[in-house]
Amino acid sequence: MDAPGEQAIEKAWRDVHKRLTALDRGWDKPRFREAAVADLARFLRERCAGVPHLADLARLCRPGMTRQDLFALFAPCERFLKRVKVTDVEILSADRPALATPAPRLPLTVIADNFRSAINVGTLFRVCDCFGVSEAVLCGYTPAPDDGRAKAAALGAEAWVPWRREAGTLGAVRAQQARGCPVIALETVPDAPTLEDWRWAFPCAVALGSERFGLDPDVVRACDAVMRIPMYGRKNSLNVVMAFTLVAHAARVAYERGKDAS
Repeated sequence: MDAPGEQAIEKAWRDVHKRLTALDRGWDKPRFREAAVADLARFLRERCAGVPHLADLARLCRPGMTRQDLFALFAPCERFLKRVKVTDVEILSADRPALATPAPRLPLTVIADNFRSAINVGTLFRVCDCFGVSEAVLCGYTPAPDDGRAKAAALGAEAWVPWRREAGTLGAVRAQQARGCPVIALETVPDAPTLEDWRWAFPCAVALGSERFGLDPDVVRACDAVMRIPMYGRKNSLNVVMAFTLVAHAARVAYERGKDAS
């Protein structure tokens, strides 16, 4: 069988996206949901077998799938169908001259839990580079930094920020703890200590939740502590990477002050 052409590939992705949208709209109707999930799984296996990456999604279509599973299917479709655009992240961006003695890395690891947006991933890498974060751990369906839109947002930072992938966020948290590295959940928990009051101890890791769901309660419970950024307006949260930017800056300031005091 000949490999499908570009138009056929794009049509397949669009057809899957339409089916996902219909499934989302009728999600609260159990009979419709069951039939639509079975039909989508069959479509992916039979009609998308030759489309790179698309046929692999059939494994997520199963009886009893959750709403979060549905959004895990949406994410790669939306990544494929959107086009890379020039955005303001490219304006006035320039690398600093190479330093004779690079600044030491901040002994902080960031754990990204099922990020949906490739742009958020690219921006995360740029933030990690700016503050010298030691490592990024990408979990679940978080896009890799070589995704086109991630690369556009990272502006090259993906080439020198260390990163690796973990299948699940809970496993990533426990792996850090096994190495003696405590993990802090960044979440909107009302009674959690605020960023301003946080007492930093290094090394440590910060876990960031997905844009839609935040961190799973099991992950929050597994972490060693929870931190929040206080909100003063009507909205109760920031964009996930905007929030991490504040955290990474605060961590870097605390780390530099600790070095000066020693």
